[in-house]
Amino acid sequence: MMVEFFGGRPTRTRTRDTAPPAYSQEGECEKLPSYCECAPEPVTLARYLFIYGFFFPVFWVVGIAILFSPLRATPDWEMGKTEDEKKQLLSEMRAAEVKWAQRCLLATLTLLFAIAILVLIVIFAK
Repeated sequence: MMVEFFGGRPTRTRTRDTAPPAYSQEGECEKLPSYCECAPEPVTLARYLFIYGFFFPVFWVVGIAILFSPLRATPDWEMGKTEDEKKQLLSEMRAAEVKWAQRCLLATLTLLFAIAILVLIVIFAK
């Protein structure tokens, strides 16, 4: 309609001579592989301390202490597993705890840096 008003050449829409391919029936095609076959990360205390540290930053300081404390299992922990499975699970949990404890450290340093910047701004603004 606009083309006719301004005097341009009308464009033609191309029609398809062939139909698109049919959808495959359920079960005919293979199931697509998962891109991430990794197990879920174990839930640790350091993770909760990091999350709740946004409401009460002292939890981040407690989370930092996890970096310096070893993770030990009690004798009755995971009774149905072999020693190798226990060691593997313990190392996975320690890696997750260290990761979240490092995040607590980073959050604490960021908070202290922000407070220092605000104090300097208030001091030099006078």
